[in-house]
Amino acid sequence: MTSSLRRGWMHLAGGASVGRIAGFLSNLLLSRLLGPVDLGLFNLVATTVQTGDTLVRLGGDYALNYELGGDRGALATPRGRALAEAFAQLCVAATGILCIGLLVWLVAWGGLFPFGLQGSERSIRVLMLVGMVALEAICAVPWELLLVSHCTRRLALRQGFFVPMRLSFAAIGAFLFGFDGAMAGWLIAAVAQFLYLRTDQYLHWHPFRLGGIPFSYVLHILRRGMPFYGANLLATLIFYPLLLQVSRQHGLADIGYLRVGQIVQQLFAFLPATLVPVLFLRLRSKDSFGDRIREVDRPIRMLWILLLALFLGYVLIDRLFVSFFFGSAFGPSVEPTRILLITALCDALLQMVVQPSTASGQTRRYLLVQNGAVLVAAAIAWSLIPGLGLAGFLMARLVYVLLPLSFYLWQVFPFLQSKTSLTFYGLITFVATVFCQYQVFAEASGWSLIPVTGDVLIWLSLLAGLLIVGWSDFTELRRLSKTSS
Repeated sequence: MTSSLRRGWMHLAGGASVGRIAGFLSNLLLSRLLGPVDLGLFNLVATTVQTGDTLVRLGGDYALNYELGGDRGALATPRGRALAEAFAQLCVAATGILCIGLLVWLVAWGGLFPFGLQGSERSIRVLMLVGMVALEAICAVPWELLLVSHCTRRLALRQGFFVPMRLSFAAIGAFLFGFDGAMAGWLIAAVAQFLYLRTDQYLHWHPFRLGGIPFSYVLHILRRGMPFYGANLLATLIFYPLLLQVSRQHGLADIGYLRVGQIVQQLFAFLPATLVPVLFLRLRSKDSFGDRIREVDRPIRMLWILLLALFLGYVLIDRLFVSFFFGSAFGPSVEPTRILLITALCDALLQMVVQPSTASGQTRRYLLVQNGAVLVAAAIAWSLIPGLGLAGFLMARLVYVLLPLSFYLWQVFPFLQSKTSLTFYGLITFVATVFCQYQVFAEASGWSLIPVTGDVLIWLSLLAGLLIVGWSDFTELRRLSKTSS
């Protein structure tokens, strides 16, 4: 890593580390307080908020980083300020439209919350959910401005403070008033985040001021960002309804088990989540596609062996881990969590190998690859969910990540130096994926599972093989960690 990349990553990683630990503890309290069913409904609420945050950006976050991310001071130029204002106006307008559509779905069509609730209780839930979506979506703008400005120390507040704060407030609310209290706690934290960002003098952020810039800047943001946005839009529009289908056909408890897996997954994936944004800004400063591939060579190798070792270590103790932290009621979440962690590992690698292409502006190919993968995954989900429930949904999520990962690995592999090591890591990942998928399908279908002792022997063998072949990479990781500290 270069010094600037390491410094930016250390800021974000520090904030993310604090945030993930605090968020994990808050999620533990939520799990204990709500139980599988209410936790499943809370997970649907959280997914709705995250989906809204994704939808309103219209690809402007990618466009802004692509246009301005290569120069630390670009946001201070007239063009930079105009592009930032165009992005802000697009987000605010899209947020308004989204909230109107969300209200129609929740009120007229009875979405998410059952009609069996008393009228006032249901109305309060609807208003809180719309408020949560609106505030989180609007706050996407200033956080992106901080990233483009390379203000990683201040950007770290998002993961290090505000994300765990909303979960902590949700846990306090759940303790006091149950599920409705959890929603109220999240909403209060979202208001606090909005007020902090609104009063930040550095940002000069006016979220509700529309107009005042040439429309050409808005069009430019849309043209640059739409292919990237379209690559994620179809996945959002397909997987969210599929999750609702799982809850309707197989119950909210399955969504609660999924939430446990997502909590562990968030701890697992914090390294790539902090490294990728900083790496993208670094790659934008490179002159050629080949230089960008060479820049990600070592990060791909280090990230792969680290996440794979963490995964293999976790699955050796995951049954005890889930029982101790979440309680015996969440025992059925063990196998789904393994699939989520494999998916997170593959997604982290995908985010790395795709960086040279997206940093070079190759978004149309990204659009085709991602949308092709989501259509295949959707076909799998629609055929498997009725019979297998959550297992079918997880299979679709895994396929959605594996297909583009295979494509982009094939594209960059000839330019990478550590082909032998990466091939072996890929083989271990493949074996682990097949075994995890077998376990999930066996659990869902009532097949006979491999005894726990056999399960442990398989994972120990894979971990031993990884340690033997990747010892030099582990040594390099240890040296890099000492240098960073």
